[in-house]
Amino acid sequence: KKMPKDAQLWKLLRDNVPTVHWQRIETGMTGAGVPDVNGCLNGKEVWIELKYVVGRKIGLRPMQISWLASRARHGGDCYVLARKDNCIKLWLVVDLEQLKSLTWDSPAVIELQSPFQWNLLLEMFPGKS
Repeated sequence: KKMPKDAQLWKLLRDNVPTVHWQRIETGMTGAGVPDVNGCLNGKEVWIELKYVVGRKIGLRPMQISWLASRARHGGDCYVLARKDNCIKLWLVVDLEQLKSLTWDSPAVIELQSPFQWNLLLEMFPGKS
């Protein structure tokens, strides 16, 4: 059975950034909109929504947009991590309007080309000393 694309991205993140305590979140319908991954490093937590992109659309669902925007508004560190072909981009969630208009072409805080330099991604996270 072929692994779903966002599951492949999860595996890459988990295997290549082992200094962070990662937890895959599987809520089903009980927690609609909750991001795919929670990470903790040196007491600082992040929430990450994983997406595999085809075309320009990131494909965030309305409940995901709502959850991420609300958590960011309350001071949470939320990101969208997306892969398209041999490129991975990371966006820091700022607000609702940003998420509603987010596309592959939106300015990202970091962009990695294959072979991915995961240490650069780690440098972006709060708690990294």
